[in-house]
Amino acid sequence: MTPLSGLSRPSDPLQKTTKDMMRVSNFSIVATILTVAVTGCGGGGDKSPVANNPPPPVVTTPTTPVTPTPAPTPTAQSASLQVAVAPTYAAGSSEAVALSKLNAFRAAQGLGPLNQNANADLASKNHAAYVTTSHSGATPHAEVAGKPGFTGVDAMDRLIAAGYPAKSATEVIAFSMHFPSPDAHAIDNLANTVYHRASMMYQGMTTVGIAPETQDSPLYVAIGLTTPQVNAGDYVGMYPANNQTGVWLTHSVESPNPFYQEMAMSQEAMCTKTSAPVSLTSEASTTLNVTSFTVTEERQAAPLDARLITKATSTQDNMYLTPNVAFLVGKAPFKPNTKYNVRFVGKATGAATGSNTGLAIEKTWTFATGAFKRGC
Repeated sequence: MTPLSGLSRPSDPLQKTTKDMMRVSNFSIVATILTVAVTGCGGGGDKSPVANNPPPPVVTTPTTPVTPTPAPTPTAQSASLQVAVAPTYAAGSSEAVALSKLNAFRAAQGLGPLNQNANADLASKNHAAYVTTSHSGATPHAEVAGKPGFTGVDAMDRLIAAGYPAKSATEVIAFSMHFPSPDAHAIDNLANTVYHRASMMYQGMTTVGIAPETQDSPLYVAIGLTTPQVNAGDYVGMYPANNQTGVWLTHSVESPNPFYQEMAMSQEAMCTKTSAPVSLTSEASTTLNVTSFTVTEERQAAPLDARLITKATSTQDNMYLTPNVAFLVGKAPFKPNTKYNVRFVGKATGAATGSNTGLAIEKTWTFATGAFKRGC
């Protein structure tokens, strides 16, 4: 900034001398005093105060205070589960055993039953015939248009083609470990995985169609819905269930491979580097946030070394898992005939919970293994 002393004084035709300025200043002071005197005395003569006209009153219309509308209190979603209907499968048949096991698996977690549908049965049988004839497509779940027996690219297409108007669908395919022993059934094999277990516990599904397992052909199970059944907003399901016994010791072989970032899918790898999966699920529309998830052998302090698998774990998990489920798979087999304690701490968030802050979840439960190591 330029100092004031450096400024030149401009020529001003209105400049006054100091004496002139003083005269102006004195006159201003007198004028000011005179003005005050006139105002204060009312102009002399009449001593009565000057009657000033008061300002007109301001009329205001009173306003009714607006009471803010309170935000609606969140309400937890109520359950709406269907009732099981007796199937028409022959007693003791592959289909009857499969459906019984599938619904027992779902019931152990508080899920609604699946009911047989003849059109869905036809869809599964059509696909089984296609795979036998045309050896399927890229996976056993896909068909290729133009090949003999083609009825639809995926399970939903095939259900619709068979006369069941599916709005959503999934499919599981597996052999039993010791056909036809019900103790190592195809459904048990499927429930002992990550991705196929997740498919069998989709909460909204209502309908099932089954193509029976034979010595040469696996069990085909098509699962679909038109109108979903619904679990309560505070639903939490665990598997293995509390006090369940006979839990397998290792994860079954499945495709896709949930451990693809770590190891190839092989029977040897499953037998030596995995335990049976443990899972916890919240209501279908919620997002499950995991704070801690552990499995500990009874009378031991340290939890097992294990992998946490959720929708966010990998790109593949994002494709095959929903946001409301978490899996824990040990990095070594469970011990035979041993009790394990599970502890989960986390939160489910979503409108179904009836809370803006979500549903806090803290669960502890126990299961016991048997001696069965799948294929080991």
